[in-house]
Amino acid sequence: MSRAIRDVRRILLVALDNLGDLVFASALVPPIKARFPDAEIDVWCKEYTAPVARLIPHVSAIVSGNPFWAVAPGHSRPTARPFVRSLIAVRRARYDVAVLSEAPWRAAAAVFAARIPMRVGLARHRNSLFLTHVLPAADVHKPVLVEQARLLAPLGIAPSNPRYRLDAAPLGAVREQLAKALPPRFIAFHPFAGARDRCVALSEWTQLAFAMKARGETVLWVGTRRELNELRGSYTHPKGTYVDELGDGSLAVTAAALSMASTVVGHDSGPLHVAGALGVPVVGIFAPGQPDRTFPQGIGPSRVLFRTSPAEVSSSMILHEIDALRLASPS
Repeated sequence: MSRAIRDVRRILLVALDNLGDLVFASALVPPIKARFPDAEIDVWCKEYTAPVARLIPHVSAIVSGNPFWAVAPGHSRPTARPFVRSLIAVRRARYDVAVLSEAPWRAAAAVFAARIPMRVGLARHRNSLFLTHVLPAADVHKPVLVEQARLLAPLGIAPSNPRYRLDAAPLGAVREQLAKALPPRFIAFHPFAGARDRCVALSEWTQLAFAMKARGETVLWVGTRRELNELRGSYTHPKGTYVDELGDGSLAVTAAALSMASTVVGHDSGPLHVAGALGVPVVGIFAPGQPDRTFPQGIGPSRVLFRTSPAEVSSSMILHEIDALRLASPS
């Protein structure tokens, strides 16, 4: 290994994508820390994902700024000024290495503008102009963590069996508050996703909630306020708990609540992966999605329900997966 790499002291993980992408990117941090135990590892992420970025083990600091070229789910397009401020903060920090978990050319250009000497990313359209180490493009038919792990090769790291993991310890105070509002045992449902045409009908989710009620288990409904208002206003379902009514309704509260659930069931989206990273048993619904690529890859036990259309998924099928998961990993 070259002297320049041996002398690395400050490393930046660039994860300027959505929540699920950040969770996948978190798997890069432990092997980096193991190889460079004295290095400071920071994360550059979107503002709305920052509360979860703070749960990544071994991370020293978070730099947050919403890329003006991307729109987070449920948010309007950001202005450029806040992101430029975050870029200036990154530039002033004088990082030695930047590892880009996703490297669209604009993100690569931002890292280039921050004057980070070593910039590592997987090949994407036009990003080679801004990176010092460009690896072959991701194979979309392979698991995200397997492909992402190739980013570590230029640092002399060859990880095995990558898994994403988040640390719930920073959520301790929030969890204590939620324990007063939540029942001792509950199951969390996240029936929403960015692509609504891949979501199982809410009518099926409500039938599933009735089935859980018959078993004496409360449902925590997870989603944005707009999504949960749709559920509250349009569908008959057993009274449960809604995550936007807990605490300040922040993403930190959502993560804390997910960490306390007996099981989390949801579509392939951020909350599902947050729960799996916190060690919670999860059932992921792909209708269709990319189950061979983005299946739950966290430290928690999991099952996947895959169909080519959400119309093919029924409440009884989801219930079967919940039971199979619990039989395999009794709590």
